[in-house]
Amino acid sequence: MSRTTGRQDGGSPGTRARLLEAEITRVAAVCFGEMGYRATTLDTVAARAGVSKVTLYKYVSSKEDLLWRVFQRTIDAFRSSLRQIIDKDLPADQKLRRIIRYQVQLLTSHLPFLIVFFSEESGLPPDLARRVARDKREYDRAIERVVRQGIAEGRVRDLPPTLLVFGLLGMCNWLYKWYHPGGQLAPEQIADLFVDLLEQGYAAVKAPRGGEALASVLHRIETKLAALDRRLGELAAGGEPPGGPRTPARRAPVRHPRHAAARTVSEPETPARGSRSAGGHRRS
Repeated sequence: MSRTTGRQDGGSPGTRARLLEAEITRVAAVCFGEMGYRATTLDTVAARAGVSKVTLYKYVSSKEDLLWRVFQRTIDAFRSSLRQIIDKDLPADQKLRRIIRYQVQLLTSHLPFLIVFFSEESGLPPDLARRVARDKREYDRAIERVVRQGIAEGRVRDLPPTLLVFGLLGMCNWLYKWYHPGGQLAPEQIADLFVDLLEQGYAAVKAPRGGEALASVLHRIETKLAALDRRLGELAAGGEPPGGPRTPARRAPVRHPRHAAARTVSEPETPARGSRSAGGHRRS
């Protein structure tokens, strides 16, 4: 979809015809994007392409036909590059990074085509609109298969693949609404930021590996500390661990201050080991 001109010297008649056809399609995309499909006339397209209307009709049969050519060129560009990425022998996470960078590169370098693609589908006749919808679904599913591959490899979080694809493409495709060439961020910077945002998230504190929320980790730590505190208290009070006596660890005995104080104030001196109380029970 690079810009060409149909008025170049040299080359075969077939080559010149293809160049002129490509230029007419490019100009149509610009006109549709700037003025809207319904407000654009074939006279406008011919004038901006630098050809007569008679010449224009040698290449297109109607404005509707011209709109379909814009869609077809866009779909072909998306599909061919995606296939090249998917067919590479790479881990899924690397494929997804390349897909994101490719989406950004395509959108920013062919902005007029993408503006039409995302905003003028209603101008297509029903049969062509259905073809476009089908092609979009196939494109989404191709990326979804990469996501499923990544989940199986353990390189992508186990999230609903369709939702992840919609989020990825939605973030990239919305560029057609706000991107302006020569703006604050170059396309490469935008792609880097998108990759980082999808892989690392937006939170300033990085979540632990495995995607666990920091609050969840802290809660588990607090729960274990509370359980440990209770167990220390039981040991200090002379209790036995669940399941009966165990060989004590080779370390100094641990006495919880609260229980130690209670023993000092209220309990008599412990009898010799093995003595029994009046009731016949061993003192603990």
